[in-house]
Amino acid sequence: MTDKEVSESAAHVVERAADLFGLLSTPVRLRIVLQLCSGEKSVSELLVALKVGQPNVSQHLTMMYRAGLVSRRKQGAQVFYRIANDSVIAVCKAVCTQVATDMGKKLLTPAP
Repeated sequence: MTDKEVSESAAHVVERAADLFGLLSTPVRLRIVLQLCSGEKSVSELLVALKVGQPNVSQHLTMMYRAGLVSRRKQGAQVFYRIANDSVIAVCKAVCTQVATDMGKKLLTPAP
């Protein structure tokens, strides 16, 4: 691989990372990820846990699905979401745990 190819590859990685951080820059989306850390949840379960309106949660879930962060399956009238890539969990937990530590608080997330 040439220096130019390495540089272009690094630029592509940085752009993809920036896209991921941009997608996760919304508090509701981070809260969704933290809820899904413990496993698959229905939209109804997410609504109860997040205390956010259904249209708002659906919009965020759709964006996360299109970006490949979450996957979904339908069972009857229910739609269930789960994390599609475990690295998303690792990044979110690491950042949120560090922020909570800096604030002198404990991050309360469901156990995996």
